[in-house]
Amino acid sequence: MLFNKYTDAQANTKQEILFMRLLLAGSVLIIVLESMAILNLQGEARTVLVPPQIKQSFWVSNNAVSKEYLEEMAYWYAGLALNVTPTGIVYQNELFLKYALPSEFGRLSQEMASRSDFLKRNQTSSQFSVQDITVDEKHLRVALSGKLYTWVADKRAGDRDATFMIGFNYLNGKLYVSDFRETTRQNPMDDDADAAKS
Repeated sequence: MLFNKYTDAQANTKQEILFMRLLLAGSVLIIVLESMAILNLQGEARTVLVPPQIKQSFWVSNNAVSKEYLEEMAYWYAGLALNVTPTGIVYQNELFLKYALPSEFGRLSQEMASRSDFLKRNQTSSQFSVQDITVDEKHLRVALSGKLYTWVADKRAGDRDATFMIGFNYLNGKLYVSDFRETTRQNPMDDDADAAKS
C-alpha cells in the first residue's frame, strides 16, 4: 500500500512536471509571437496630420487619403502661405516647411524665403479668400481659387482673382507638400507645366 502511494505520488509529480513544461513552452511561444508582432509594427508608426479645424469627415489608409482630407489640408496650407503679415511670415514659413517633401524642401524653402523678403521689404500683407476648391484625388493635387487681397503698410493696395495649386505626396502615413504655385482658373492644376517636366 505504501508502495502504491509512492508510485501514485511519483506519477503525479511527473504529470505536474510535464504540465509545467507545456505551460512554459506555451508562454515562450506567446512571447516570441508578441516580440515578432512588435518588431513588425515598429516600422509602421503612423503620424496623422489634421488641420486645426475639421469641417468634414475624411479617411486615411496605408497608401491613400480621401478627397476631403486633401481639401482640408490644402486649405490649411494655403492659409499658412498666403494669409501673412511682415511680422508673422517667418514663423508661418517655418511651419509650412515642416511638412515639405524632403526632396522638394530646398526649392520650396527658397521660394518662401524670396516671397518673405519681398513682403518684409515692402511692408506688405496679404489675405487669400478661397471661393472654389478643385481636387485631383488621383494625383494628390488641389487647386484653390479666390481673391487675393494685398495691403502695403496700412493701405489696401488692391485685390485680384488668383488660383493656387498645392501638390502632395503621401509617404509612410504622412502627407507632405511637394508643390505650391500660382496657376490660372482656366488651368488650375497647371497640367502644361507638369507635361513639360515629364
